[in-house]
Amino acid sequence: MFVALVTAAAVGLAPGAAVAASEPTISVNWLGTADVRAHTATVGGRFDCGDERGLAYIEVHLGQRVRRASITGFGFGVIGACTDERTAGTWTSTIPADQGAFRGGPATVTARLVVEPNSLTETTEPLRLVANCSHHRA
Repeated sequence: MFVALVTAAAVGLAPGAAVAASEPTISVNWLGTADVRAHTATVGGRFDCGDERGLAYIEVHLGQRVRRASITGFGFGVIGACTDERTAGTWTSTIPADQGAFRGGPATVTARLVVEPNSLTETTEPLRLVANCSHHRA
């Protein structure tokens, strides 16, 4: 018993205390793309469900200053579910601009990982959008 108490004290746990549950996390890649013609931007990142299990998706809010205007948009990243077999991975979301068009340059994204019924974690990060140069001529 004495050894168990000393070990618990050494790691900062009370005797019989449970180890804290692993929380969900989300991150955003520092680089995304802007498709000026389609008025969209595509961003992505990584997610980790932690100990949460259930239906899961990503909500994405993107904002950018273009000249004197603010361009904003909202989109989803569908990841399906957090299960014992799938606890982490990557996500992407294509976000339509509410008005105007996203352009190459700095932007700010807020990404939320939702694991239903009641888990939510979010991050707000700067990123750089690179203009998509897929101009094809026939």
